[in-house]
Amino acid sequence: MNRPARLDIDTRHGRVAVWLSGPERGDVPGVLLLHANPGDHRDFDAVAAEFARELPVAGVDWPGYGDSSAAHPEEMTADSLGEVAVEVVDALGWRGIQRVAIIGNSVGGYAAVRAAQLRPERVRAVVLVQPAGFTPATIATRLVCRAMGRPALARHLVRPSARAYLGPLRDAGHRAIYERAQRVPDDPVRLAVYCSLWRSLADPRCDLVAEAPLLPHTPVQVVWGTRDPINPWPLNRRGITRALPHARISTLPTRHEPFSEHPGLFLDAVRPFLEHRAGSVS
Repeated sequence: MNRPARLDIDTRHGRVAVWLSGPERGDVPGVLLLHANPGDHRDFDAVAAEFARELPVAGVDWPGYGDSSAAHPEEMTADSLGEVAVEVVDALGWRGIQRVAIIGNSVGGYAAVRAAQLRPERVRAVVLVQPAGFTPATIATRLVCRAMGRPALARHLVRPSARAYLGPLRDAGHRAIYERAQRVPDDPVRLAVYCSLWRSLADPRCDLVAEAPLLPHTPVQVVWGTRDPINPWPLNRRGITRALPHARISTLPTRHEPFSEHPGLFLDAVRPFLEHRAGSVS
């Protein structure tokens, strides 16, 4: 397919928009893209077109973001996104994409882990980019989650937070991500989703390290931008290596969204994994 086609999936968390591009081929795995909080499927624009040259690509808008609705925005959690990811994987199977490699960023990385746990026969590989769920639960991290989870505070913190984790806005695509984040405080639904997701990360049930080892039979690559001030690598390194001892780890001189900040570096890091470990790219 030449133009992205929209697939709407009704879930208990809202109607979810999934954007499909690339060839309609059932003989190769697709690539499923799961964005951060906030954001939408367009966050991956700088790399999605490259994957779509050969593979079916599906980009998700989480409930409340992009063109997706949120049934209960104040109740959205990281595990809610995991449930949505599973429903998307199932829906793609009905459309002939029986297997997927998931690339998940931040809370999208957390959702990717949950989808791989619940649909191991369909999730061919997982690339976790700055994933949530591996940061140690300390007084400081809990305070951050609670502060970002309070609308009265978050409406003043969304913009500077996004500016910090995105880094230099060198091109139009990267600037567009920041511009979308800037609009979150002015949208009550999106602000409610944003805050609810942040609050959920303080829940002990979101501690993926406590479930170690994770995904022992699924090829996993962790890609981490070492300049990320929001989810820093030194704070997560021990949890990652404990929970994912078999994972391939690639560190890049980037911030929270390396696929947009330096798409060439990101593709160079990810393509060999998808080709040789996951069999997902021809």
